[in-house]
Amino acid sequence: MTHSSDAVSAVLVLSDHVAMKVRLRDALAPFSPVQFAASEEDLRPHLALTPRLIVIHGVGAFADVRLAARLRHALRNAPVPIIVVTTSREPAWQDAADLIASGQVEDIIRTDTERMDSLVAAWSLHSDRCRRKAEALRIVHQAAPQNLHGFLEELLLNDSAELSVAMWAAKKGDQSRFALNRELAKEGVSPSTLVDIARVLNVVTRVLVRGGSTQKGQVSALPDVRAARRLLARTLGMSPSDVTNLASTAGPDAVRDLTRQALTEMLRSDTARREDPESKP
Repeated sequence: MTHSSDAVSAVLVLSDHVAMKVRLRDALAPFSPVQFAASEEDLRPHLALTPRLIVIHGVGAFADVRLAARLRHALRNAPVPIIVVTTSREPAWQDAADLIASGQVEDIIRTDTERMDSLVAAWSLHSDRCRRKAEALRIVHQAAPQNLHGFLEELLLNDSAELSVAMWAAKKGDQSRFALNRELAKEGVSPSTLVDIARVLNVVTRVLVRGGSTQKGQVSALPDVRAARRLLARTLGMSPSDVTNLASTAGPDAVRDLTRQALTEMLRSDTARREDPESKP
């Protein structure tokens, strides 16, 4: 299988659960090679090769917050993300916000309440792109109806600097914009609307990720380039500096709420236009 160009090392998965290993392999394989370990002892020899990502299936014997701390220590400051997949009922990982804030883990994904596969795949991406895509996917899952989740996940996980309908169509099997439009017409949306949603998220999540570890008033500013200004003005009714200021004064959750509301309205308006061809955009 051909992996993405930035797949330079393997993802290590710590799990002794066969079904979960199969599911994680399928989620990760398009983006990175995957290696499995059934115990902490089996995992440790692989740490010297600086893995791309460590995924802990945090149930049973691995429902131990000290495990993440031991692995972090063994990595000797190597910048390797560690994420945990577990259920919302597992008591060991209930203090998710504190564990993430402490730097022991980058994320805790709830297998019973979240779309685990796409979030795990996002964390296997390169550099800070993984954080931005995980953030974007969570916003999409809350803002868009379920029938669109797969399309938006595909678009967000496989996009590039040249994000467009033509680029998206070219990466699909038939490479046809008309086929893509017909497919999405069945769901009541247009490809251009979903591409605009991905573009908005790519801009906004830069603030959410870069400001995530800073205090109020110290959020990194968005690049105030012409394309970003036009995009945000059209979709959020704000400028890049407005988004930065909102994150700085009201916090990242305010930006998330605003973005979810804007994306929901974009989808609603697009559906209304398609149902009434005579309505004005």
